[in-house]
Amino acid sequence: MLGYAFTWIGALIGMSVRTPEAATSSGLIWLFPVTFISNAFVDTSHMTPWLRHIAEWNPFSATVQACRVLFANPGQSQSDAWPMVHPVWASLIYSALIIVIFRTLAVRKYRSATA
Repeated sequence: MLGYAFTWIGALIGMSVRTPEAATSSGLIWLFPVTFISNAFVDTSHMTPWLRHIAEWNPFSATVQACRVLFANPGQSQSDAWPMVHPVWASLIYSALIIVIFRTLAVRKYRSATA
């Protein structure tokens, strides 16, 4: 579901730039920080406090933690952040919010471009 949500971000970016090359590079620029500032590669307990807070509330982190929980490999998360305590619900809520926001913006952009 998060992947589907990210496609709406990509659709909005694609309609906001002028060339396919700009769409490709713009699509990856925002994705790298979201991916790397998460618990996908490094346990958040090894991060500085301010970075840990960002990583624990990252939608990508919630989805990664939800996958770990659903596949019975929750890991050693000692976090008290709500998305890390309830990762399945957090990932669904994050995905739904991203879809609602960016779908609305992308459709509005498309309608204004075709009008």
